[in-house]
Amino acid sequence: MAATQQVVFSDKEKSNSEFFIYIHPEIYTQWKTDKSIPITRVVQAFNIYITRNGSSTGVAETPSNQELENVFGTSNDTAVVEHILNHGTVKGNSGIQNLGEDFNRSRGKGGIPEVTNNMY
Repeated sequence: MAATQQVVFSDKEKSNSEFFIYIHPEIYTQWKTDKSIPITRVVQAFNIYITRNGSSTGVAETPSNQELENVFGTSNDTAVVEHILNHGTVKGNSGIQNLGEDFNRSRGKGGIPEVTNNMY
């Protein structure tokens, strides 16, 4: 489960900031149709982040309890994470999609060549 994505939520009427969490995309897709899957399996951690410039590409910080109260009506982490999962949008890449032959072999895709002339 190395792939990660963000679920981003913003309510422009209440705040110019974006709130986001990191998820496991495969489990999130299953969770959307099967709510019996625990949220703890969907998210990587119960860490909520905020970007104050209204873009998920800004500096990520931890929001204050007051900011969570203003936007979500609660500062309860579980309730906020569930709200973001239900009403947010998925952003980000879920990992390398194509490991074709054009992949840079010097960066580790290829195997170690056999040594045909032992000099040791």
